[in-house]
Amino acid sequence: MILSLGFIDWNYRSWMRLFILLLGFALATGQSRIDGQIIDKETGEPLIGVNVFFSKTSIGTTTDKDGLYTINYISNGRYELVVSMIGYTIEKKSLNIFASEKINLDIELTPAAIKMKEILVTNKSNKQWKKDYKVFKNQFLGHSKNSQSCKITNEYVLSFKRKGKILTAIAKTPLRIENKRLGYLVTYYLDEFATNNTFLRYDVESFFTFFYISSTKFTRYSGESFFTEMEPQSEKQKQRWIRNRRTAYNGSLRHFLTTMGERFDWRYNMKGNRPQERMDWLLISGSKYDPLVKEGFEVYPAEEYRKGNNYRELLNDSLVWVAKNDNELMISFKNKLMVRYMEEGEELNYRINTFESYSKPKIFQTSYLKLGKESVVFDKNGRYFEKFMIEQQEYMGWERVGDQLPFNYSPTDN
Repeated sequence: MILSLGFIDWNYRSWMRLFILLLGFALATGQSRIDGQIIDKETGEPLIGVNVFFSKTSIGTTTDKDGLYTINYISNGRYELVVSMIGYTIEKKSLNIFASEKINLDIELTPAAIKMKEILVTNKSNKQWKKDYKVFKNQFLGHSKNSQSCKITNEYVLSFKRKGKILTAIAKTPLRIENKRLGYLVTYYLDEFATNNTFLRYDVESFFTFFYISSTKFTRYSGESFFTEMEPQSEKQKQRWIRNRRTAYNGSLRHFLTTMGERFDWRYNMKGNRPQERMDWLLISGSKYDPLVKEGFEVYPAEEYRKGNNYRELLNDSLVWVAKNDNELMISFKNKLMVRYMEEGEELNYRINTFESYSKPKIFQTSYLKLGKESVVFDKNGRYFEKFMIEQQEYMGWERVGDQLPFNYSPTDN
């Protein structure tokens, strides 16, 4: 079929090319970009090869010979922009980016001399350092299959301190982590690490001490990370990474928060700034169309504390509500929230590492969440940004850095 437009003959392929061009333009107009220059604060000279990236994503770039950088195609949302170069103090900028924004952001980096003797490899020959490093690696990377495939390739930059039962770690330069099971190289800028879970399974000397502190054991860490995708060596390896990433996403905190955001959109229509419940919500709730059911979650809020937490299944409670910014919500609940993910079972390693190897792994995963304040803001992509404000216990808490995915990962990625 030929369509005539003036003196131009348009066939089916021409119309399809135009459609794709217009679709691409429409998608691009919803994206934002950042441009800027990075200079030395003392000399004013442009800096070449500076790392500029959004924390916990694979989105980033480096500056060119003039110190210039550009990050294109940025989706709406909150981001932590990190600017890093060896020999300079790291800079961080919190950004809230809206549709079709063009941001110009110039940044000055302050020189910071590195004391080379602080990062020598001499600690690797120290028996106590090796013992502390083993504890750190287990508590930081985790014990899962994904975690066991990880390798910190510059572990010598770590130093440790013990104060009573507490072990803390400091990294003089960013940690470089190879995650061969998920196919990522992770650069991790460690801000904080502390644990009192210093027991090693084969460390007889601390065996009884472990059981003394086991009821109050904790591990907390924070930092900025940047993900770089590895190049697959074969199509088979590529497909394995895709499957492993999807498994790592399933049942995670981000998966759960994303599902709660989707459920909010199913339940409410926005009338201005106010949500109005859909008339058919009671028919949707608990049905196969309910996002919680579809994604495989069961949620149990804790009732008021008496002689322990009693849990009841979430029906029509509103755990989430609107926040100030579009695409963001607030989650709020009292005491604890029990979350079960029914589509995947526990890893065998979970039972072993929680000293319940006498029982078989369950066919579902049970986690508990606690909030550090009355309500916590998250976006509809399941990302939250307030440090230590959502405490993850049991299965979610057992999964550590070795199971993390970049914030811009999507389960539909191929």
